[in-house]
Amino acid sequence: MNFANADQKRQYMLETPVKKLVCTLAGPTILSMLITSFYNMVDTFFVGKINTQATAAVGIVFSLMAIVQAIGFFFGHGSGNYISRKLGAKEIEEAEKMSAVGFFSALAAGTILMLLCLIFVKPLAYALGSTETILPYTVTYLWIILLGAPAMTTSLVLNNQMRFQGSAFYAMIGIVSGAVLNMILDPLLILQCEMGIAGAALATTISQYFSFILLLLMVKKGGNIQIRLTNFKPSLHFYKEMIRGGMPSLCRQGLASLAAICLNHTAGIYGDAAIAGMSIVSRITMFANSALIGFGQGFQPVCGFNYGAGNYKRVLEAFWFCVRYAFIFLIIVSVTGYGFAP
Repeated sequence: MNFANADQKRQYMLETPVKKLVCTLAGPTILSMLITSFYNMVDTFFVGKINTQATAAVGIVFSLMAIVQAIGFFFGHGSGNYISRKLGAKEIEEAEKMSAVGFFSALAAGTILMLLCLIFVKPLAYALGSTETILPYTVTYLWIILLGAPAMTTSLVLNNQMRFQGSAFYAMIGIVSGAVLNMILDPLLILQCEMGIAGAALATTISQYFSFILLLLMVKKGGNIQIRLTNFKPSLHFYKEMIRGGMPSLCRQGLASLAAICLNHTAGIYGDAAIAGMSIVSRITMFANSALIGFGQGFQPVCGFNYGAGNYKRVLEAFWFCVRYAFIFLIIVSVTGYGFAP
């Protein structure tokens, strides 16, 4: 839905029936997450055409990509949470400042992470769980993927800030377009250009920057807050708020990545095929989880706007609506997944 200004969007977020509002905002997010997860499965499929070691290398590097994503979620959720509450309370200037602080802080963090990891790329590959036979593929894939770290962190900030402002559709366009481009580039670079695992990494990195540019354009639509360098006024207050809103996402994603790294080290004892198998399974489980996460992300802007406006009854109504249907969804996915596991 397009909004001419922030007041129209605020009225929509505070007055639309809760169930309809959550589903409207969750729909584009679920779709974008499903397509992104599907792209990861497609990526694994084409890399699997190379050999087992290449498939295993993608799984190993994915744990580092998850850490990069965790940093993006930290700044995106931390700033977005604050923005939606301030928009609900009609404190537009504070929301604009936080938007710039979140974006430029994520850009700096992604760039620093990229540079540090590129310097120690080989030791990093071993730390992530690479074996000697997988190492050449891991280093090649990792080197190119790291070049996209700044785009990945900032894209997640833009995506989440737009979602928290109630512009899930525009956020979806940016993410989905990048995923679709990746699926097109994968067979072209891996098979047609015979670039192997380097082609898979290059396809991902190009797609990350494409999403980043598209998201910057999408920010200008739907009555969203604009990213301006003049609003970049970092302060202890903003970073405290960002930590409050973003730390749960950082811990959740970071711990999941740490667990994946430990599993890679353990599976390495049983050979490259074990690591490759886990790489494939992680893509499948991520596909199932993405729909549930997308549903929860549809709740976040509803919570932020209404909490900021003092409409706590609507916050609770939206919360319990999500909990009930998420539980039912998980039961169905568990039974279906168990039945069709082979």
